[in-house]
Amino acid sequence: MFRNNMLRRICKSIICIVMGVIVLFPAFKNNSFASNYSDTVGISEDAYQTLLKGTTKYNGVDYAEDPKDPSRNYNPLYYFLNYADLRAAYGANPEELVKHWALLGKNKEHRIANQLLDRGAQAYSSKNEYVVPSYQKTKTKKDGMVVIPNEIHSNGGMNRRQEIEARSIASQLAQEIFDQVSENGGGTQIEMVAYANGIVRAYCDAGTYTTEGKLYRTAYGVFVAHEYSCAGSTRALGLILDYLDQIMTDITNDPEDERTYPPLKWVHVNANTWNDQWCQIVCDNHEAYADPITAQSGYGKHPSAGGKKQDVRSYYSYANENDVVNTRPPLVDGPTTGYKITENKPKNSNSMSGQTDSYYNKYNKK
Repeated sequence: MFRNNMLRRICKSIICIVMGVIVLFPAFKNNSFASNYSDTVGISEDAYQTLLKGTTKYNGVDYAEDPKDPSRNYNPLYYFLNYADLRAAYGANPEELVKHWALLGKNKEHRIANQLLDRGAQAYSSKNEYVVPSYQKTKTKKDGMVVIPNEIHSNGGMNRRQEIEARSIASQLAQEIFDQVSENGGGTQIEMVAYANGIVRAYCDAGTYTTEGKLYRTAYGVFVAHEYSCAGSTRALGLILDYLDQIMTDITNDPEDERTYPPLKWVHVNANTWNDQWCQIVCDNHEAYADPITAQSGYGKHPSAGGKKQDVRSYYSYANENDVVNTRPPLVDGPTTGYKITENKPKNSNSMSGQTDSYYNKYNKK
């Protein structure tokens, strides 16, 4: 009799446990790391506003300000933007983010939530993306953040010889741009971007627009073959930006040089499509853009993506169009045998030489 009662109690306990698991499983599933959030280039204003006003309290404790250590202050927007794994796990959910901060992030994982991590290689952040302000350096000065990936870019189909020549020109132009802006300008990255953008536009004006053949979508087409398109001009500009970034990285890492520069990274917007293409850029630790087809560049977003034309910057403060069009540096690196260096073709009759005013009016006074 006693044994039968024990068996019944054991069976009843097992049934209760099983039923409890069945009831609780959906809640566990909903609070798991699965999320519909997609880590895209831009963060919507809805997510921004949600996090800006998001709770900083968990279990009755407000983590917004730590009276003992301000570096331990908690900002839900910064916490969200700083860590890709949290975005993937919780999305823009302020309750889950502050819970993670309270239980793990603050003391166990020593994460940062009181400021933005502007550089990539930080603990628990993606090494392949940059989180930067979007509008703070524009005319409107409004807030907004954006996550910009550090992408590996296609060369558009250049062969080895063509890439060596295109890179040789891009590297020399980058050094010239850096020297000119450092000596004659403010030394900011946006000035260098604007200058590089104007140079690529000038190369395009010395060539022919086309979408036929194999060169129009490459930097070689822009710099050497004098054939260009949105794709080719974007890649040509991007190549210069890559070398500018390398120049500034070398200076930053030089212990004998006191100058430091943030990353200068770019994304090829609308690559491999028939849409307008341009460079979205991490510039002076802010979002920026440069479009060599329209000769427009500036902080914030491209006008086609919601930016304002009054934020456009020009390279004319540092060089005139005649200097740019006649910049045809020779090949200085790479193998010297095994192929013939392609000579520059004569400039087309529609070169910009002598057209400074009309060019300025066309692209910078709209």
